[in-house]
Amino acid sequence: MMEQNITYTFGAFRLDMATELLWKENTHISIAPKIYRLLLYFLLNPERLVSHEELFNSVWDGRFVDDSAIRLAINSLRKALQDNSKVPEYISTVCKKGYRFIAKVTVTEPLKAVNACRVNPLHYRPQTLGFSVWHEHARQFTELVLALQESSNGKRRLVFLQGEQSAGKTALLDTFLAAMHHPELSVLRARCVQMEGVVEPFMPLLEALERHCREPHGKELIEHLHHLAPSWLFQMLNVLNTDELAKLQLNLAQVNTIRMLREGAELFQTLSRKATLILILDNAHWSDQGTLDLLNFLMFRCSATKLLIIISYRRCDEGAGVRRIAKMQAELVERGLGQELSIQKRGGMCDRYEA
Repeated sequence: MMEQNITYTFGAFRLDMATELLWKENTHISIAPKIYRLLLYFLLNPERLVSHEELFNSVWDGRFVDDSAIRLAINSLRKALQDNSKVPEYISTVCKKGYRFIAKVTVTEPLKAVNACRVNPLHYRPQTLGFSVWHEHARQFTELVLALQESSNGKRRLVFLQGEQSAGKTALLDTFLAAMHHPELSVLRARCVQMEGVVEPFMPLLEALERHCREPHGKELIEHLHHLAPSWLFQMLNVLNTDELAKLQLNLAQVNTIRMLREGAELFQTLSRKATLILILDNAHWSDQGTLDLLNFLMFRCSATKLLIIISYRRCDEGAGVRRIAKMQAELVERGLGQELSIQKRGGMCDRYEA
C-alpha cells in the first residue's frame, strides 16, 4: 500500500503528513493532535475565510464547544508558529467572522492522479465533505484515487473495501465520489440488502440501472440495454410500458442467468469503453451469487476498458457472499487485477446484525 507522503511548506515551516510532524527547518515542533488537525485544515484552505461554525463542524466534528475553545486552539497554534496576532504572518483574525491562513502554502509530492482524472484530493471542499473522513482515512482515499487513475488509463481495477459496521466505508466512498470532477466520469452504485430465501440474480445491479433509466438522461442507457442486454431491460418493469414489454418479450426466446451474465458483461464493458465507469457494490456480503460472478467475469475479460469496481463488504459476516468475495479476492490480487483496502473500526468489535 502506498502511504500518504504529502508535505506542506509555508514560511520557515513544513508539515509532513507521512509522520504527522511539524518542522521548523530541522527542528521538530511539538503540537497536540487537535492543533495538528487545526493546522492541516488551514493548510487545506489557504487564504480563505474560515468561520467559527466551519471549524466546529470540521475540526471538532460538530461537537459542542464554545468560542473560547477555538480561541485557545488558535493561540496554541500561533505559539507553535511563533506568530504575532497583531502583525500576523500565518493566521489573520477577521473580527466576529473567523480566521484566514495568509501565508503562501506549497504542496510537494502531489498525487499523480491529478493529471489523469482532474482530481486533487487536497482541494476537495473538506468543509462540505467532512474533514474527519479525510483526516482518518487519507491513505485509503489516496489508494482509491490511484486505482481510478489506472482505470482511466485503460487498466480495469477491482478494490475490495473491507470494514465492519460503522467503520466508515460509506463516508469514505461518499467523500471519494464527491471529489471526482472528471467530465467523462460516470457512477453506478448498487446496494445489497439482507434477504431471506431465494434472491433474484443481479437484483442490486438491476435496481441501480433502473434508477438511472428513470433519470432525465436515461434514454441513452435504455437504448444500450435494448441493443446489448434486452434480458436485463425485460426485468425492469417500471422502465417500459406494457406494449414495449410485450414487444421485447417476442425477441426473448429464453431468459436465464447465463444469458444475463453474458449480456451484463457486454453492457458494462461497452459503457466503460470510452468513458470511465465507477461501479460500486455496497454491502456486498449480502450479494447474490450472480452479481459477484458478473463482477468477477468483467475483470477477466481481455478488451480494454476504463472500469473501476469497488466491492464494499464486512468480512465478519458469515455467509456465501463473504466466501465468494474471499475467493475472488485471492484470484484477482494474485493476477494484479485487485487490491484490498481495510478500514478499522475503533475498538475492533465485529457487529453482525446491523447494516
